[in-house]
Amino acid sequence: VVLLSVPRTAWLGGLLGLGVIAGALFFHLTVLGIEVQGDGGTLFYLALAVFVACLGVLWLHRAELEAQIKRILG
Repeated sequence: VVLLSVPRTAWLGGLLGLGVIAGALFFHLTVLGIEVQGDGGTLFYLALAVFVACLGVLWLHRAELEAQIKRILG
């Protein structure tokens, strides 16, 4: 949340959030299942919403992300 609230590091927060939520979605689609302990799929759908939100953050800060990738790769 802190990385997302600072404009200079929002791209990093979006990237890290995307990675964490991708792992959660992976396990929902494999081991856990979409519905866990009778929640009606609420956790899965919330994870999808966070995934889309992180993609949105990365889209909004794509220039900073591209600059960091170029800086790292040389």
